[in-house]
Amino acid sequence: MRMRPLAIAVLLLGLIAVPVRAQQQPDPENPDNDTREQLYELGRFIAIYQRVLATYVDKPAPDVLIQGAIGGMMSKLDPHSRYVDPKAMSDMQQELAGKRVGLGLEVEVQGGLVKVEHVLDATPAATAGLKAGDIILKLDGDTVRGLSPAAMLQRMEGAVGSSATLTIRRRGNAVPLSYTLMREIIRAESVRFEVMGEDVGYIRIREFNEQTPDSLRRVAERLPTAFRPGTLKGIVLDLRNNPGGLLDPAIMVSAAFIGKGVLLSIRGREPDQSKVYIAHGEDITGGVPLVVLINGGTASAAEIVAGALQDFKRATILGTRSFGKGSIQTVTRLPDDSALVLTTARYYTPLGRSIQAQGIEPDIAVRQQDPTGAGLGHATPGEAGLTGHLRGTGLKDESGSSLYVPPNPTDDIQLRIALDMLRSTERERSELWRPPGN
Repeated sequence: MRMRPLAIAVLLLGLIAVPVRAQQQPDPENPDNDTREQLYELGRFIAIYQRVLATYVDKPAPDVLIQGAIGGMMSKLDPHSRYVDPKAMSDMQQELAGKRVGLGLEVEVQGGLVKVEHVLDATPAATAGLKAGDIILKLDGDTVRGLSPAAMLQRMEGAVGSSATLTIRRRGNAVPLSYTLMREIIRAESVRFEVMGEDVGYIRIREFNEQTPDSLRRVAERLPTAFRPGTLKGIVLDLRNNPGGLLDPAIMVSAAFIGKGVLLSIRGREPDQSKVYIAHGEDITGGVPLVVLINGGTASAAEIVAGALQDFKRATILGTRSFGKGSIQTVTRLPDDSALVLTTARYYTPLGRSIQAQGIEPDIAVRQQDPTGAGLGHATPGEAGLTGHLRGTGLKDESGSSLYVPPNPTDDIQLRIALDMLRSTERERSELWRPPGN
């Protein structure tokens, strides 16, 4: 059976996908050698496969052997190339559509404790009365201490209409509280906006999904009425710990702040794998001063946005070096609804920079202080620390940095400096920082 291309361009947790290209043809200069080598290797695999099926002590399942062989083959490539089973593929599509089945909670882990970071509006968690800052002790009677945010999110997912009982500890309550919630389809809020101090807009993009461009457009429509005339001094765009999302929304977000120009280029091994993305619109903010926050968790699609804004000198990038994922993965859906995710190209910023295993270096480097003493502020290795990563173009592969963002905004040094910069006069700014390109 022929493989059919996936109809969406996907980037999730650092995965960018573009439409699949046609199957590569043998080398026209050496067709016989290419064909003979491929047939020999396939014959060797089939011989081993048949031998295992026929003589292994316990009869193995053919599909398990094939999936194992595929997994082994993908493991010899870079860390972003992989095989995705049908269930994982379905989950990925829902995630990229900006919806998932769950309770409506975003969580973080501090000192092994699972803490509610944000309660999404109009979700089971919001209806039940859960609050940011609640500590989740148990889920359906099982302790959750020590779980990662991803593992906790997976535990909270399930079938629509199924129940989940959370035991939580809340400040001011002497005894734990219990909530039983019914799972629903949750439309994730990828963009959050708030007014800080009546003169600065704060935009947090958590990930890039199908909802992100429309969400950002709605934020732009609110700007004229969110501030008194002449009081808006600038916008903070927070991309910290944004792991990626869809490629097209990342391009659209870049264009929203830049207006016109080349935003991104991708280059593969073959000419038909290369493409240039050009914006032809207008800056939705009218050129309002912009500071972008990044850290070691700013990856892939988020790095596309940060890199474009930096190259155009449209924004000052503040924080610590980003993750450094600068490769493109093509997603091909297979007949059984599983998929092959394969690295096929690298991407480059408007000035032709590759951030693969290098990351985006901020214009102003500011490292968070970690008052917890739990080591949350330690650097992470980023793309350069992944086994088998594609080599970068620099003399040394080096990417990633601290992931830590204080839960209390008053402790967030990076945010405080960004606000001070936007509120300062031009003379004061010249003493605080050096503008990009100077």
